[in-house]
Amino acid sequence: MQPPKILDNKQQGKVIDELRAGIRPGAKLAVISAYFTIYAYEALKKELSQIEEMRFIFTTPSYIKQKKRLPTTMC
Repeated sequence: MQPPKILDNKQQGKVIDELRAGIRPGAKLAVISAYFTIYAYEALKKELSQIEEMRFIFTTPSYIKQKKRLPTTMC
């Protein structure tokens, strides 16, 4: 088993290229991402249709600021 890779679509490689090269018929795929879109699915539809299983964890995108709760006060 290879160690996990961190891809950034820039200097450390493109995610789609790694997926295309690594997905094999009957494979099991696990992904953690906040950025998987219907466009990514469409680009990988052929490869993804051949896998046995896919586990996906959606995370919070880093560009979304967390809402801070305002303290409630009694009048």
